[in-house]
Amino acid sequence: MSTDQEQKPDTAKILETLKDFQLQTVDYVYRRLYEDCDAVKRFLVADEVGLGKTLVARGVIARMIDRLWQDPKRRIDIVYICANRDIARQNINRLNITGERDLELTTRLTLLPVNTQNLQNRRLNFVSFTPGTSFNLRSRGGIAEERALIYHILRQGGVIDSRTGPINLLQCGKGKDSWRSLLARYDTGRIDQGLAENYLAIVQQDKELLERIYALSNKFSYHRKHIPPTATFL
Repeated sequence: MSTDQEQKPDTAKILETLKDFQLQTVDYVYRRLYEDCDAVKRFLVADEVGLGKTLVARGVIARMIDRLWQDPKRRIDIVYICANRDIARQNINRLNITGERDLELTTRLTLLPVNTQNLQNRRLNFVSFTPGTSFNLRSRGGIAEERALIYHILRQGGVIDSRTGPINLLQCGKGKDSWRSLLARYDTGRIDQGLAENYLAIVQQDKELLERIYALSNKFSYHRKHIPPTATFL
């Protein structure tokens, strides 16, 4: 893990911007999470609108980082889940104390490997999601960008090759030409190798899944205008 250019956020400077009642809340939450003999794993802060819950969360994050930073080998990941993208964009800069500007808002959990660069190489990471897009499983085929990511990870890992079968298999409802164009121009350099390796390890351990991938790739060895119902899902 490279930390040469990383500095711990200035906790004191962050906390001094809080009002007294906000700071008291931060201290209480931190104590319940980390210091009490009956410490809890989660804590809910609820009050009237406009009293600064986002700033309280920022203070808790600062104190948490201050504690975890003592272990030089520990990577710290802050995950922010917000009700919707608009609210997330309003709050993300106030919550993000990593010092990075123009932080990318990752709306889909499955696209994390391309939206979070060098996750494994940074000491401190800030990642945000919105439930409506990250945890909605109604579309089993996902979106084209997700399938393109899966294709390139599996291909780079040797699970599939560049033959037509895997390409057709992951096309789903995308047009033939636009799908192939997406795969051709896909920037594989954006893929976080640590996450890709973890994904590959899970896939390669699942022998049944591998057999289904190979079987369906063979069924899709030529382009089909309509997907057979029996071959829709992995």
